[in-house]
Amino acid sequence: MRNGIALKVAAQDLGIELDLAEAEKIGRRKEFQEILRVERNKYFAAVANDPSRTKSVALGMMWTAAEKLAREGEHDKAAQALERLAKVEGWAGNEANVNIFSGLTARDLAEARERISKSTGGTAKGSSKPDPLAN
Repeated sequence: MRNGIALKVAAQDLGIELDLAEAEKIGRRKEFQEILRVERNKYFAAVANDPSRTKSVALGMMWTAAEKLAREGEHDKAAQALERLAKVEGWAGNEANVNIFSGLTARDLAEARERISKSTGGTAKGSSKPDPLAN
């Protein structure tokens, strides 16, 4: 099933002869479905933990898919794929958003809130509103 082939075809590949009714009967059994689910999960875990599965691989696959779409005349879909590729690469989207808090822990933020609260007397400078960062 990993290769997307029917149980009957897989059995034939292994040299086991099954008729269609027999293959369908086996395929519907709870035990078979459980084994199939477990084996699929093992396969997906192996893929997820593969050290060669990197961002570069994903970017290459995205680029290849976009090229294929363009060759097939699916220019709108190719453009969408390239736009997604650009976002993953960091070339497009959220350019205006700069995360000034990256690298700070929750503890760092809590300490900063406390220092600001103490230095402003519990309110923002020049404001009678409570500090929005304070808990």
